[in-house]
Amino acid sequence: MSQSPSSQPAAAGGLRERNKREKLIRIRRAARQLFERKGFEGATAREICRRAGIGTGTLFLYVRDKRELLFLVFRDEARRLYREAASRVEDEMSLPVAMMCFFSAFIEFYARNPELSRVIAQELFFREHEPETMGALTLEFAGELAKLVEQEQRRARLRADVDTSTVVSACFAHYTFWVQCWLGAKMVSREEAERSLRQALELQLEGLSARGMRC
Repeated sequence: MSQSPSSQPAAAGGLRERNKREKLIRIRRAARQLFERKGFEGATAREICRRAGIGTGTLFLYVRDKRELLFLVFRDEARRLYREAASRVEDEMSLPVAMMCFFSAFIEFYARNPELSRVIAQELFFREHEPETMGALTLEFAGELAKLVEQEQRRARLRADVDTSTVVSACFAHYTFWVQCWLGAKMVSREEAERSLRQALELQLEGLSARGMRC
């Protein structure tokens, strides 16, 4: 039985979308493999296209440049890390420990490939805010931390008179500082960075605890 004329364009459109998704998956996979093996600067667009089985021109239908391709690779990794970190958070954990589930997950990821991670950190922390790319990931990260803060406020363990975004921003600033000290400036080891970050969070959040409020 043949398809009706009205169903043929829909079928063709569905096939095109599936092909686009499959190509994007191949592009991300190829880019990740080459970034990890050769570093960000060493991996060329031509090599990525060859490994993905596409023409060079096709790549730039999906991304503007290699940095945007880096975002596509890191976005999937970041969202995986969010899920894994959230699964490790337990109800009885203090807020600093719960936050460290997230921060340590990213620090561990960065430690696997420091050269590539420096490029990622540069894009996340020091490039002009781009709301559709790395900026969106930063906001997602902040959203995950906000859930932890709001939960503590509902339990009356954290001051409710302080805006959630202010608490998250302060904690994220500690994380950014110690990642830069370790990964960027190489002033401290990874272990020192994690230890110092946790201590900074404990001090910061102790001052915001509900029991610290004056009557």
